[in-house]
Amino acid sequence: MKTAIFWLKNRALRKTAMLQYERAILSDNLSDVDLKELNWEKRRAIVTHAYNHSVFYKRFYDEHNFDPLMLQSEDDWSKVPVLEKEYVRMFREEIRDVSVPSKYIGIATTGGSTGIPLKVYTDKRFNFEILGWRAFRWWGISPADNVGIIHRSVPSSFWAKVINRSIWWPTQRAYLNASSMTVEDIRMFVDQIKNKHVKWIVGYMGGIERVADYILANNIYINSVSLVWSTSAPLLDFIRKKMEKAFRCDVMDQYGCNEVPHIAVQCPQCNELHVHSDYVHVDIVDEKNRLCKVGEYGDILVTNLEGRTFPLIKYRLGDKSKFSPNKCPCGRPYPLLKPISGRTADSVLTPSGVILESMYLTTIFDDYTDYVRNFRIHQKKDYSVVVYVVLEKTMQNKGLKVLEIIKKTLSEKVREEIPVVIECVDELNDDRGKNRYIISEIALELKDIHK
Repeated sequence: MKTAIFWLKNRALRKTAMLQYERAILSDNLSDVDLKELNWEKRRAIVTHAYNHSVFYKRFYDEHNFDPLMLQSEDDWSKVPVLEKEYVRMFREEIRDVSVPSKYIGIATTGGSTGIPLKVYTDKRFNFEILGWRAFRWWGISPADNVGIIHRSVPSSFWAKVINRSIWWPTQRAYLNASSMTVEDIRMFVDQIKNKHVKWIVGYMGGIERVADYILANNIYINSVSLVWSTSAPLLDFIRKKMEKAFRCDVMDQYGCNEVPHIAVQCPQCNELHVHSDYVHVDIVDEKNRLCKVGEYGDILVTNLEGRTFPLIKYRLGDKSKFSPNKCPCGRPYPLLKPISGRTADSVLTPSGVILESMYLTTIFDDYTDYVRNFRIHQKKDYSVVVYVVLEKTMQNKGLKVLEIIKKTLSEKVREEIPVVIECVDELNDDRGKNRYIISEIALELKDIHK
């Protein structure tokens, strides 16, 4: 009955979203060829739209001697220039299509955890949450099911809560503010999960991890949750295992950002991410912006195929990954992306130019998940590296031996050029629900210099 009411409300009050959802479901059954053709036609359309309706893109493309009419085949896509974040920051108002009425325009702001916060406009005419709904079908979950949400923006005032309940009724929602979590806040949230029989949880990976730690530390039994949806940061293997143990269910990894919320998502049959290529296009490029071969790591460029209010075309996010050569057993046609390994600024560097990339650094504790509960690698401006580690309390002695191995390995990797210190701590604070595993002041400084 609750599910039926949920969908009836959406059909009555959100007709456009429902039509978009029903159309999105159809893509699951497209052939690879048909999906690629759909993706290509949408790319050509968004580039043409941007050129004709955005002051910035008209100038930007003309300066790079590019015209949308050049897009005759897939090989021509390389001719489209790359959009850097500093362009978006400097020319935001010129990028926007001013012919779009203000009622269709939203605002999204990045957190700025690796730099200056960035504000962009969004197109309210496309409801990106339908891509999450589509993924729920793969996992046997419904958006009508009771949900626990861990986020920076949650209803806090009395009237905000009343309005929220009325909008989502009969679905019940439990909220935890990721910006400022106390132990008491987490306890109350866990109680709501149990009392409301919450079936799925969504939120920042760091926030979910803290709730999982609380559940495990207090031996709390959770039996209603069927799926945990982790967002906002790379889902490392030992964090996934911790969540699975605490909530006794599967964990769905998802990749997106404030600018483009749903880029890729995991299905139940593999640990790789299906790119929503009917609505978002992803390129992987090398340092010269050349397309990487399948299986080669590179920078992620994303194209929002639905963002006509504020076109983002071949937009460099600052993340790294690679396409997988595998075909998912689920049979769906979407390209597979390897889990995001980290940001391009998340690297450790030495004075001579040795680079330890994020895809390596985020895996150094993968073989030691029984001993290490959390970690953070911090390279300071003097090149020194401190690895902060939270050990499992019951594995302190063996954990210390693990840390000796890690220190020796990292020192060898940086060729003894810079000091590497391991420091055990009781807890690592997150950035308002988001975990940062690697902080390199050197890499960020170099990134700023090259802008």
